Amino acid sequence: MDDALRFIEEISDYGVEHVALTGGEPFLRRDLTEIIRAIRDHGMSCNMSTNLTCLNRRLAEFLGRYDVYLYVSLDGSMPETYERIRGHGNWKRFMGGVKLLKEYGVSFSTVMAVCKYNYMETKDYVRLAEKIGAESSCIIPVLPVGRAKENNVAPSREEVIHSVKVFGEACDELGYNGCIWCYTPAKLLIASPYIYVTSGCRTDSVIDMDPAGNILLCDTLDYKIANVKDGFSNALKEYYSNELVKKVMNPTLSEPCRSCKLRDICMGGCYARSLLLKGSLDPPDPYCPLVSKIE
Repeated sequence: MDDALRFIEEISDYGVEHVALTGGEPFLRRDLTEIIRAIRDHGMSCNMSTNLTCLNRRLAEFLGRYDVYLYVSLDGSMPETYERIRGHGNWKRFMGGVKLLKEYGVSFSTVMAVCKYNYMETKDYVRLAEKIGAESSCIIPVLPVGRAKENNVAPSREEVIHSVKVFGEACDELGYNGCIWCYTPAKLLIASPYIYVTSGCRTDSVIDMDPAGNILLCDTLDYKIANVKDGFSNALKEYYSNELVKKVMNPTLSEPCRSCKLRDICMGGCYARSLLLKGSLDPPDPYCPLVSKIE
């Protein structure tokens, strides 16, 4: 705990403005409230990703008091789909968690990890997110790592493209905000005023760190670049001098990336997906729709 508090003070002094707590499941950490309190006391904003199944009234009240924004996992529009992914009985726990968030004024968005089990439910997922009071709905393509790889549930490029297009249609129909994570080529598929597509993974605007203090190349890849135990500034110097990091931040763009209108924003797309599906960090993103045309 002392290490975590020292780290929070250090990154605050460095100028970090926002901290995102992910997992696993952050609610399983016993000192979570102390960590959040320290983050907020040092003037940084905080959000957290959770499946809500461990949420209780005490935690919900705390999150509302400290203005923590939540991204809650809603991996299906129906109980059957959700529990196929999240386990039997967890739909009821999830909805109970949503009720607590609303009772204590905790703002939240939903996140659906798009896979072979749910990619066809995107429109109904958006409708459900709006119905339960989420400020926005988000989607992110599942990567073939961990259990997703073992069970072969990561979506194909065609399934992701279908999901993104339907997602855009649903948000337009409802006039409802949506966000697409880790798939910058989505900008080639939809042009909705209601949808924000994240980018920046190939820049220095976001850094991933695991609970042991390791700064990672990506939170889905087991590439440990540096460790903050010897100081955050020292770890950053080691991080930015790493050859893999340089390769990711300064990619050599071939076609179709070189001629793409998104080249300066996308920078070749998701390098983790490229590594996992092609065995190389090099662009282009295997799920880019322009790649399918070339093939």
